This record gives sequence, structure tokens and C-alpha cells, in this order.
Amino acid sequence: MKPFSRKPEVKSRVKKEAPKLEKPVIRRGASFEDIQKQFSAWVEDMHIPGKIQAWFTAEAKPENSDWKIYSKLVNGHESLLLDAPAKGMDIPEVVALVFEQIKKTHLHNFRKAIRTIWFRACGNGTFALVIQANLRGKNSAHECKTFVDFLERSCPEIISCHQIQCQPFVPFDPTVHQSTRIESRCSFGRDFMPIGESGFCMHVLDWAPRIKDAWLKFPEKIAGTIHPSKGDKFFEFYSGSSFVAASLSPLFEQVESLDCRETSMESSRQNIRNAVQDNMRFHRGFFDPGFLTKFFSKSENDGRWTFYFNLPQGEPLPAGSVETIAGVRPERILIETSDLEQAQKLIKQFRNQGYVLRKTVPLYLEPGRGNFEILSIFVPDRAGLLGRKYPKMAQNPVKPAHKTLFVQKAPTFRQRKD
Repeated sequence: MKPFSRKPEVKSRVKKEAPKLEKPVIRRGASFEDIQKQFSAWVEDMHIPGKIQAWFTAEAKPENSDWKIYSKLVNGHESLLLDAPAKGMDIPEVVALVFEQIKKTHLHNFRKAIRTIWFRACGNGTFALVIQANLRGKNSAHECKTFVDFLERSCPEIISCHQIQCQPFVPFDPTVHQSTRIESRCSFGRDFMPIGESGFCMHVLDWAPRIKDAWLKFPEKIAGTIHPSKGDKFFEFYSGSSFVAASLSPLFEQVESLDCRETSMESSRQNIRNAVQDNMRFHRGFFDPGFLTKFFSKSENDGRWTFYFNLPQGEPLPAGSVETIAGVRPERILIETSDLEQAQKLIKQFRNQGYVLRKTVPLYLEPGRGNFEILSIFVPDRAGLLGRKYPKMAQNPVKPAHKTLFVQKAPTFRQRKD
């Protein structure tokens, strides 16, 4: 019996009647011009008040950006791919060298165990390597040691190497705020990597943007935007390594920072030691209205404060935060966000609390990645633009009958050591 086959005329009729498939839509990343148009349209459509400053950005250099090697299932087989920080960016020589080394035959078992390898850029042309691999057998562990020996011997641009495990397992990503527990083992180098030429450092597992050139200049931009006066105080929330707070500490009388992660605490403590002045403290915890209420109930924390919030992507302020923030009457409120809708809501919420949007600084911190941030600067409505009256912040919330006439502060560890 002959196998079934269609006649030529039937085949042609079926081909004509079959619906034609549309060509797949090729999505391209938003260019800087597209982003500028989007921001301008938002400002015009939403009638954003205040002064709109020029875009803040810097050229993205490959050696100052985080590169990633990751495992992906391709046609039923796991393959290692190289992920660039931005499309079209040239591959640094050391990254290409390491990627080619991993493909060699004598590292076959180690290659199969790799989940991610991060080249964490220090901002000065060097990298700290973070390896996330599932090393179950002797062969893969031995090959991993062989690979680490190669790094020490042939890659002077790599200043440290760490092996990590995430519990529960998720691909490690230091550019986003992750709440997973990470176990780390140092193969060589130190746990801390320098932040450019700033004199400050950060833990190799701590948060930082993937492209760092503009971020390294960001504290200087903030200082030139707000022009702090003598006696002003600064508080950075969601601080990470407290790089911004530490960089601005010489310009303020008192500097505080807050973050909930252990790596941020370790980074901040290092930067407090490296700061020029001994006027900086770190608080470990989550930001909530209760923390602000407790902090400003102490009379020693009175003064002209500048608040800086670097909100994680997609994460709003906790409920009731706007009312509490405005209630302690800071001199300035700086909020950095990547969500236009959220920025618009914050403008309305702070207006209801007697704060006007003084300036907006559009930020293109990571060129080529297709996203941007907005730095909104709020100040109290002293000119009566909103047509409302608001209570002034009490200079000293402590009642006169309960004032402490003499307080002997406990010496710090550094003072006792001296």
C-alpha cells in the first residue's frame, strides 16, 4: 500500500488558504533620544512643576561595568552565554580570556556546574569575580581549583575571587535587592572591593548599579544640586554601601545611613572608618515610619536635615511614610525612582503635606540599558505657593521639665583606643 500523499492541486489550494504568519516583531532597546522624548512627554502631559535640570549621565566604559557568564538551556543542552552590561559594548580583554578558558576540555565538569559568574567592576579597570556553581563531585571541585589557579596566575585585573551558594537557590544578581541567604567562601583576595578612586569600598556581594561611571560621579552631582549649608545634616535611606553618604560626609555636620542587609552593614562600617570626618553612623534595619518617629524623638537629632531615598526598582515607600517624613520637617527630601507613575504620586502626596517639587533631575545612569531614573527634590512650601498653612517642626520636642542638664556620652571604641 502506498503511503498517503496529497495531489499537487490539493497542496497548492491548501497553501493558498492557509493563514499567512505575520513576521515576528523585533524589539529594540530604547535609545537615549527615545528616553528623552518619553520624559519630556511625561513632564508636559502631567504638568510637572518645578525646575527641570539637564540630564545627568556619563560615558559607559566596558572595564567599569559588570559582566556576567550564565548557564542557559539551549536546544535541550545547557550552554554558557556571556551577558553584556549593555548592547553593543566591547568585551574587555580579561572577560574574553576567562570565557575562553572555561570552554577548554580539562574544565568540562566545572563548566557543567556553573550557574553564574559575575565580573564585578571596581570602577578602576579591575574586577572582583563571584562564582555561583554546584560543585558536587571531586572532579568539578578539582577543576574549579584549577580554574582559580589560572585566574591568580594569568589575570592580574581580577583582584579577588569568591565562591557562593544561595539558599534557597536563585541566580545571584548583585544589581537588584535580593532577600536570599548567601554563603560565601573567598578563594583569594579580600571581601571588599574599591569603589573607583573615591577611597571608599564595598563588599563584593553588596548592591551597586551594573554600569558604574555615572554612579561614581553622582555624589558630586547631588552636592552641586542642593548646595548644603554649614550645620546641615544628611540621612541616606536604602543606602547599600553608604557610598553617597560617605562621599558627602565632609559637607555635613552629621551623616546617617540605613539599610537592612548584612553586606551593606559591613560595607558601611568600612566606609565610616575611611571617612575624612568622624561624623557618620549606620543603622541596620528596614525603613518604616516607626523608625523615623523614634529617631527624631531624641533632641540631639534636631536640625536642618536632607533626606535621600534611593528606592529599589518597583518598590514604593511603606504606607504612612510620606506623612511621617513631612512631619519631621526636613529641609530637603530627595527621592530617586525609576517609575514615572510612582514619581507622580509622590508629587501629589508631598504637596498635601506642604512640600513643593523644587527641582527634577533626569538621570541616565546606565547608558545602553534602556532605563532611566528621576531624582525629585522637595522643599517646604515657605512661599505659600500651595495656599495652605502647615505647622512648623518643633525645635526641641523634649519638655523643659524633663530636659537633661548634663549628659556624659560613652567614649567610642576609637576614643578608648587612643
